[in-house]
Amino acid sequence: MRRLRSTLLLLVLFLAIGGYAWFVERERPPASEADVNEEAFDVAAGRITDLTVNAENGDVTVLTRTENEIDWMVTAPVGTEADDNAATAIATTLAALEIRRVVEEEEADLAPFGLAEPTVSVTFATPDGEPATLSVGDETPTGGEHYAAVGSRVILVADFVESTLNRTTFELRDRSILEFTGPDVGSLTVRQGDDMLRFTKTDSEWRIVEPLASRADFGLVEAMVGRIGSGEMVSIESEEAAADVLGPFGLAAPRLTATVEVAGESHTLLVGDENPETTVYARDAARDLVFTIDAALVDDLARGADTYREKDLFDFRPFNATALTVVRDDRTIRFAKGPAEEDEDTEDGAPAGEEVWRRIDPAPADVDRPQMDALLRALSELRADSFVENRRETGLDEPLAAVTATFGDDDEEERVLIGRSGDGASYGLHGDEPGAAVLDTDAVDAALEALDALDPDAVAD
Repeated sequence: MRRLRSTLLLLVLFLAIGGYAWFVERERPPASEADVNEEAFDVAAGRITDLTVNAENGDVTVLTRTENEIDWMVTAPVGTEADDNAATAIATTLAALEIRRVVEEEEADLAPFGLAEPTVSVTFATPDGEPATLSVGDETPTGGEHYAAVGSRVILVADFVESTLNRTTFELRDRSILEFTGPDVGSLTVRQGDDMLRFTKTDSEWRIVEPLASRADFGLVEAMVGRIGSGEMVSIESEEAAADVLGPFGLAAPRLTATVEVAGESHTLLVGDENPETTVYARDAARDLVFTIDAALVDDLARGADTYREKDLFDFRPFNATALTVVRDDRTIRFAKGPAEEDEDTEDGAPAGEEVWRRIDPAPADVDRPQMDALLRALSELRADSFVENRRETGLDEPLAAVTATFGDDDEEERVLIGRSGDGASYGLHGDEPGAAVLDTDAVDAALEALDALDPDAVAD
């Protein structure tokens, strides 16, 4: 009997909760189904020129489409560029809004739907029409939808409509930390006190030019530039950047500046003090505005040149190498890649016309392709674990090997030295770059062993 009573009690509770929404809706006047695909507003998104957004937090933001009919401007409560994506999303949502269901055709009392004081409302205007308003109220008891008002009608709209429209002034304004776009960045300069780190980009290749001349890791530098270009403010601290305002933020004398040059124009980010929210105060030198940015971006900008140096000792890759010359122990070994000749019995059985590797000197002959691939792979995978500032005691004055590689469609050439110190550490030098790269000794030994497998003198020994 006790178990039966418990079961009955649970059943009663289930029926009460499950039927709540039904009885609430049933008490209201009968609702009508909307026509299939009935649109809430007869307007095209591109025709909406003005938006007034009343957000849940109380912000009232006025946006106006610019003369190019693409970009938006915030005109109140401040005058600034808008987040075009956010503004366009609101206009598109209004234009595409379909009525899921009409709850009331004419409702004098909007309070039961949360529409007497709506959560969010948006009023929009077009050049040739009367302004119209969409108000969004409570979520329905069954979830997934919100009550909304269009004119005198109470309708149901999907949840995403409320989240798309409910935007604060901060969310609707342009939050870019620097106002530049596009891939045409020519240089990046980071200054910290008397120290300067400068990168330049030529023919899609990044190089470090100060404090040293070296190849740069393309991916790392490109990612850093991309983060600056796409970086957004975390918050806005002041709409003014007067001298007396900048001091408390550490921006009267910024501890770090980052300048990006794009198409002949400079865009400079000034970085000040950290704040308790794990962000950093900053400003765009071209705007009267103080904001905060992610501290991780500042940490990346503050790193030294070695972080951004190219770690690969060689630029070539096994697939684009066309020639290789290695000087080792007073012996010169040369390899070249070219098409197999007619009726040629190649080492790896390649058909005529297919490219094969040959040893040109000493003892000219075709070479085993897997062995050649192993050598090219071992060399191309040599990477710097770190760098030293000078080459004393690196063994590079009397190198283990001097390697010249030719690669690419333009037959680009690079020269690399590999040395070993008295304590067994291995080093590398690409071209005339400063200092030396510290290499993994096992990786160097593997490359030299791969070379020995193709050296007739080494094999004979």
